[in-house]
Amino acid sequence: MLLKNRFYEPENVVRAGMFCLAVGLVTQRYVHPPGDFWQGFVSGVSGLLIGMSIAFNLRYLVLRRDRKNSGEGTLCA
Repeated sequence: MLLKNRFYEPENVVRAGMFCLAVGLVTQRYVHPPGDFWQGFVSGVSGLLIGMSIAFNLRYLVLRRDRKNSGEGTLCA
């Protein structure tokens, strides 16, 4: 409910996508837990965040295309 209206603005969607990508890459690179289970868990979380980043960035492209085709954002009166 908190994010309901925020993901219709392309700027917010791309910001969320870039945040997920950054956290996913940092997690993958710098978090190295000792146990086998936790290594798999961190790898899964990292993959999930990178996948969410891809989904958010594709959503951004769709929203931007739709906004461009509908004429929103232009300065024509």
